[in-house]
Amino acid sequence: MGKVGSVGVVAFAAAVATLLLLPPSGAAAATGPGSSCTRSCGNITIPYPFGVEPGCYHASGSGFNLTCRYGAGGRGSPELFLGDGTVQVLEISVQRNTVRINSAGLVLPYDDGGRTTNGTWWSGLPKSGPYFLSKTINRLLVLGCNTQVTILGGDDNNLVSSCTAFCPFTGMKTGNPAVTVESGNCTSGINCCQSSIVLSYSFYNIEINRLEGGLPFTQSIYIVDRSFTCTPDMVVGPGRSPKALPATLDWIVAKNSRCPTNTSAPECRSNHSSCQASHSGYGCQCSDGYQGNPYVTDGCQDIDECKSPNIYVCYGDCKNTPGSFMCQCPTGYTGNASIPNGCRAL
Repeated sequence: MGKVGSVGVVAFAAAVATLLLLPPSGAAAATGPGSSCTRSCGNITIPYPFGVEPGCYHASGSGFNLTCRYGAGGRGSPELFLGDGTVQVLEISVQRNTVRINSAGLVLPYDDGGRTTNGTWWSGLPKSGPYFLSKTINRLLVLGCNTQVTILGGDDNNLVSSCTAFCPFTGMKTGNPAVTVESGNCTSGINCCQSSIVLSYSFYNIEINRLEGGLPFTQSIYIVDRSFTCTPDMVVGPGRSPKALPATLDWIVAKNSRCPTNTSAPECRSNHSSCQASHSGYGCQCSDGYQGNPYVTDGCQDIDECKSPNIYVCYGDCKNTPGSFMCQCPTGYTGNASIPNGCRAL
């Protein structure tokens, strides 16, 4: 391995500029989802606490206002964006408290001097949220050559992730060639590399170390979903790397707050819902045996486990109950109906 050469440090925030997270002028705190609110954009559902129009989203914590718009010339399907329209939203889940977005990559261009170019990877979110990079879903992905990338999180610059990518060039001294990445995940470190993200923060510093002794090369750095898979047609090179790849953010509905101890959280409006501490605040979730939207009245509905026998296995008679189900041996039999051949005749 060559020794570490020039270093570039860039700031990363897990989503959009603070400006984008502020509600539109005149937005009022929503008391509920509202029957006249826009609840879909293209093929994406917009559940409360998110919304498009003032009064249709949870405004007290900011960050839940969205923009739905068509592309240039009003063509194609409408697209959904955080805030006033910079970061594209791909999916919103109130059951997991996540937002899937198109995460813009940081591209460090090649130059003949072999220097690393500094840049900014989005502007800073408020450090207290409401968005945080999901450590369980995302990973660091580097497309490039002869580069070590390290992610440092929070004010204390805690080590979050690091990986090194190499390119086995032979006899190439000048120019800025393009190479393809291997199919699947970049586990070998050849032409690309990947690494898990072990801590969640709302902002990060990225340290890029150019390794000496190798061919200078354009680097593309992303934070992506673990489900994303590299394909052989992906090319690393100037103007040819993907502009954005999917990533997932956690979100909280109350910042710098704790779950109430003797009462339910005011944001958890549905029966059979509860407050769940997360990051620097909390969100809401439906109780066990229920599913839906805990942020709206009657949003959490009972799961009929008997309609999903592949998930809730029962080899006898299944009976749904509020928040649960019963699995019993048929009349005239006794034993354990939850296991194969568990019931025997009396």
